[in-house]
Amino acid sequence: MQINNQVIPELLEMTKLTAHEIGLNKEIAAHLGEKEQRRMYRTMRELLADELVFVLNLEVSSARSRKG
Repeated sequence: MQINNQVIPELLEMTKLTAHEIGLNKEIAAHLGEKEQRRMYRTMRELLADELVFVLNLEVSSARSRKG
């Protein structure tokens, strides 16, 4: 495995969403090659989509219960 000490742009966009961006990027760059980073990105994207749907459903349910 070749580690290039760079984080792919897609992961950089995701780590910006966290409070631990710098630490995460250092860990990713130190331990994961591009192939592993791309696999991690795909997984994170799927998880994020699932979480967004869950939160949206929760908020919609809460709004409905407040209205009626």
